Amino acid sequence: MKRAWNWMLVMAVAGSMTACGKKGGDNAKYFEKPEKVIQGLMAAYEARNDSLYASFLADDFHYSFEPQGADSVDVLGWGKEEEVLSASSLFKTPEVQSVKYKLYAGAPKPAEGPGREGWMTVPVSGGQLVISVKGKDPTIVALNRQEIVMRQTQPKKWQIVEWHDYPVPASSAAAGDSTHNPGAMQMGHPGGSSSGH
Repeated sequence: MKRAWNWMLVMAVAGSMTACGKKGGDNAKYFEKPEKVIQGLMAAYEARNDSLYASFLADDFHYSFEPQGADSVDVLGWGKEEEVLSASSLFKTPEVQSVKYKLYAGAPKPAEGPGREGWMTVPVSGGQLVISVKGKDPTIVALNRQEIVMRQTQPKKWQIVEWHDYPVPASSAAAGDSTHNPGAMQMGHPGGSSSGH
């Protein structure tokens, strides 16, 4: 009888893994073109799916954030592991009820620079991150101007290699804070980024 239960357990696990595989297949559309990757990023945030989010980042992914008024020595940067950890901590915070993520992306264009043949850059003029937390007003973060650089790592699979987050123009910063909830914590990465991704 114990063997029968073990066999049934194995079949149940295998069945659930197959079902997960089929569900994951629905995400293949997000890798076909650079503009689809942007849609996938937004979907991963809203689903709070750190595995899906991680799959959009190439193994040699690098993120850089330039704080307002910074010199080149003040530019912050990290790799895929830190980026996924940052997003995962937001996604898995029990008090967070929902996350809405919108990037205002332009048309992809060829990336410039040596060693970037075939790569594409997606310019992002800004966006918005809305985080709803139990018992509090939503935190609304206006996102900075960004450039997301991608390359095709396999046929029909585009991944992000570089993500550059630039400071908001001085006139925007002087006009007001980037959040609409004055008591809210800044969402983003160590170093005070309000990039929100």
